Amino acid sequence: MGDCKYCGKSAGFLRKEHKECEAAYERGREMIRESCLEAALYGIGIDQLPDRVRAIAASAYIDSSAASVAQSLAAGWGQAVEAAMEDHFLSNEEKRALNRYRAQHNLGAGQLNRGGHFSLFRMMSLLNALSEQGLVPRFERRGLRLPFNLMKSEEMLWLFDGVDYLEEVTQREFRGGSLGVSFRVAKGVYLRPSAFRGRPVASTSIQHTDSGVLGITTKHIYFKGQRKSFRVRLEKIISFDPYQDGLGIMRDTARAKPEMFRMDATDAWFLLNIIDAVMSMDAIKLPKAGAPTLDDLVDQDLV
Repeated sequence: MGDCKYCGKSAGFLRKEHKECEAAYERGREMIRESCLEAALYGIGIDQLPDRVRAIAASAYIDSSAASVAQSLAAGWGQAVEAAMEDHFLSNEEKRALNRYRAQHNLGAGQLNRGGHFSLFRMMSLLNALSEQGLVPRFERRGLRLPFNLMKSEEMLWLFDGVDYLEEVTQREFRGGSLGVSFRVAKGVYLRPSAFRGRPVASTSIQHTDSGVLGITTKHIYFKGQRKSFRVRLEKIISFDPYQDGLGIMRDTARAKPEMFRMDATDAWFLLNIIDAVMSMDAIKLPKAGAPTLDDLVDQDLV
């Protein structure tokens, strides 16, 4: 006889749970998720949320300890960030609501980034600043030495590490054959009055060339690897090809060949949207000394 992992009572022969207990558990998890989502995005019941989460947890065989409730609140914030991202846009209202939620429940960046959601929130906050406010935040180096020599008329927006650089490579080989018939002129001696005719055959493929750091500024894409280092002016890129795991570009030059930056899917989406936001700005005003950094903008709505 086994005991139910939810209620602890006998579940029957070779069974680990009651169906009704499992259903109550799943229903409770969904209720907690919905409550957190409504509070984080719309402020519904935000003040009473911890008590509501504890009550739901207690009635659904879910751990209702303080640590578990805090974890549920943090997970709910992350789900709200994902919901806000569904339209690939973070509005000012959504940003303020998400910040109020994390301030109300004293949730730190470490708690909120267990699923990478706080990093995603920072990304979306940068896009919000560029597209909604027309504001370029000051890049906070914090002792970081940039691997790029930036121009004075541009500002670094984001750095991506562990990026693969791929480019189209052309390989040529000579293919052909001999023509003619061999004639026996003596024992063991043959004469072949023929000619070799061939032609060069070229084949192209996208190959991994280097790996390194990619930076996006208000004017350029920079790349620094072990073997290759270059920058590409955004206005000199004639086409972008988004992929699930990267971004392809084609430069505006006579001998241009396809190039690709392979990275995490979220990073690839973010890079393309930064470029789109920058290229859509009517006028780019670079931040002055003392101007807000991205972290300042992320936290500006905290209450």
